[in-house]
Amino acid sequence: MLNLNILFKNHFSSRLISDNSIRKFAEVHLQRLSANNSGGEFTQIITDTQHVFDSYFGSMSDEDQNYAIQQGLTISVTKVLKEFKLFISSSEGLVRAQFGKKSAEYQEFFPNKMKEYWHLNLANAEKVMERFYNVAGKHTNVFGDSITNLAQTLLTEFTEARSNQLKKKGEVAEKKSSTRERRKNLELQLIRNLHYIGYVYPGNVNRCNDYFDQSFLRSKTPSKK
Repeated sequence: MLNLNILFKNHFSSRLISDNSIRKFAEVHLQRLSANNSGGEFTQIITDTQHVFDSYFGSMSDEDQNYAIQQGLTISVTKVLKEFKLFISSSEGLVRAQFGKKSAEYQEFFPNKMKEYWHLNLANAEKVMERFYNVAGKHTNVFGDSITNLAQTLLTEFTEARSNQLKKKGEVAEKKSSTRERRKNLELQLIRNLHYIGYVYPGNVNRCNDYFDQSFLRSKTPSKK
């Protein structure tokens, strides 16, 4: 039985068609439309296709750039966290020497012992860093401002780096969603073109194929051993 439903599908939405493949397919298609547009009958679909093509691949470029920035911010956060752990290691020795490991003051600084600091992660880092800063501020009469100032500097650097990282992460997620939508717009425009060219050359398969290079859409099959 003849199944006309196949005509109405979005044939370009397959995961087997990579971004690179659809780029090459669309580029060749645009070139062939332009080369056969002496009468101007394809001017509108050339304009529409070029618009969604530029929108999609421009969005991909922006997404890549934002992701690279996010990765850089992640490195900054990790760096501050590492510096804080080293700072805590040296501070522990000062606190222990001053008050003793079984003192109430030592307990204030290290309520969950050193393992809490060694296993510090992004989820609890700010809370623990702020607690240490506040405790250090209570004992400036013993240690002066040096520990407090450094704890404050590291806390500020971490919160700023973490905030920037999360903001950029949100922007990357939003851009990915936008990019997916723009790919769909390109796919649907190519479907419109397919139908329009079929309308211009009804029943003439060879002439219709002059406007497309389907080799870019063929998935690779495993080679037989």
